[in-house]
Amino acid sequence: MKKIIVKADDYGFTHAITDGIIYGCEQRVITCTGLFSNMPTAIYALKRIKAYPEVCLGQDINIVAGYPVSDPRLIPSLVQENGKFNDAQMQRALDKLTDNNDHLVYEECLIEVENQVKRFIELAGKKPEYLQGHSYSTLTLTRAHKEVAAKYGIPYGDDLTRQFNIVRGKSWNIKPFPIEMQLKTDVLEHIISGKTELEKLHDNEVGIIGTHCGYVDQEVFDNSTYTIIRLKDLAGVTNPKFMKWLAENDMELVSYRDLLNK
Repeated sequence: MKKIIVKADDYGFTHAITDGIIYGCEQRVITCTGLFSNMPTAIYALKRIKAYPEVCLGQDINIVAGYPVSDPRLIPSLVQENGKFNDAQMQRALDKLTDNNDHLVYEECLIEVENQVKRFIELAGKKPEYLQGHSYSTLTLTRAHKEVAAKYGIPYGDDLTRQFNIVRGKSWNIKPFPIEMQLKTDVLEHIISGKTELEKLHDNEVGIIGTHCGYVDQEVFDNSTYTIIRLKDLAGVTNPKFMKWLAENDMELVSYRDLLNK
């Protein structure tokens, strides 16, 4: 049987995103989700996820939205003058930097990444089941991710992909992603029409569908360029047609935890 991971990123970003992901967990569709431990909603998110212990709870290291866990004075390359992380518009510009012109300072990345992991452990009482980045990355930031993951014995997302030869379906989430395009995107059609090519998996192979499921509130519009698409993602994977597609293609929903415990 083929295996499919349905992952929802940005858990705990806002109350609306959290509640939307929880609905996907309630529908037994979302198998993995990564917490933003730096956001105020993280405490609420951790309380809600307790009702779904079968969901693999990881951590999305967030250096884009909200405030850092660390003292902003210790990580000037990651923040604006007001102490908040660089906003989406700035990040898009920074994304264009070459590897030889990395704007981030490794020691500062290391401080914030580790403090976000410590914050997760403090709030959840356990380590995240996996660790990955969020939104954008540089070689410096990825190096910090990997060092902290190794230090705390947390599986790193890219390593899991290689270890289990996980096939990533072609994403419909693009950058930039204007609202007009988000409104026109048919997530379910994208998945079941064959564009993801996940139905071509062989027995025992693993595929992953990465989503940004969630409901939408004003805080989402204030802090993210992914807005309406979150509703589309949630509607797509919770549609009965999606479960039918899984059954027709002999696919079993699994999580990173399932793969690691096999």
